[in-house]
Amino acid sequence: MKSTEQTLTTTQYGLFLGLIGVICFSFTVPMTKLALASFNPWLVSFGRLAGAGLISFVILQQQNKLPLIRKHFRLLAGVSLGVGLGFPVLMSVAMASTSSSHAGIVLALLPLTTAIFGAIIHRETHSRLFWAISASGCLTVLGYVLFRDQVQLQAADLLLLAAALFASFAYALGAQLSKQISGLDVICCALVIVLPLTLPAALVAWQYEPPQTVQGSALAGFIYVTLFSQLFGFVPWYKGLAMGGVALVSQLQLLQTFFTLLISAWLLGESIGWLEYGIALLVIAQIYIAKKVD
Repeated sequence: MKSTEQTLTTTQYGLFLGLIGVICFSFTVPMTKLALASFNPWLVSFGRLAGAGLISFVILQQQNKLPLIRKHFRLLAGVSLGVGLGFPVLMSVAMASTSSSHAGIVLALLPLTTAIFGAIIHRETHSRLFWAISASGCLTVLGYVLFRDQVQLQAADLLLLAAALFASFAYALGAQLSKQISGLDVICCALVIVLPLTLPAALVAWQYEPPQTVQGSALAGFIYVTLFSQLFGFVPWYKGLAMGGVALVSQLQLLQTFFTLLISAWLLGESIGWLEYGIALLVIAQIYIAKKVD
């Protein structure tokens, strides 16, 4: 009985940490919109990667943890490929040819794709009912996004699908590695690995289209996506995935769309209605049921 209670406590704590991570990531879209008022999209994308990478290098160097990169290079390379290059770059390319509302498609797909990669990499086993509920939650959020913005599927959505797969792969690998080293070490090492690519890319993006004037809100948005969206938000996220299980904790990503809407309403004055609250409650119910049947 004691072992069961301890497991439940660990799972609940993992869900709590995962929720903190999701809330951190939920600020990304509105903060990116603020940053784009002064900085070009490529500078925001590679600038946040390079900035977070430089900070990560300093953190690892001060703690004498740079040797972790060589020790865990195989898994770290996968994390780097996913969240250090694949996801942000593919998102940038896709958003250059489609509307920002399509970002909601990625947010809808991430929980299911992350759960699938978690099952493969971590060899997690789940009931058919769990997978049915997970798919239902994905379809609920995806249907809402398509209905709300009258989104028409297009070729760029293949890039968004690829971005979701890259991110999900990196989430699963990062969770696995977080059982050996801290979540902060995981993301710091991953960002340092790609720093030789992201730093020159950021400098080229700055030289190609330097900002004419830098608004305070744009600078705040850029700082946020650098520090939290690309770096410190991964600390509770990876730890939560490792403690609560990738498939279960990833279901919390279903709420990210609605957290983002609330934050956008607060920061950007965008409106939300009863439909959003109703769908959010439905998603919460699905997450609760998924936890019970898992």
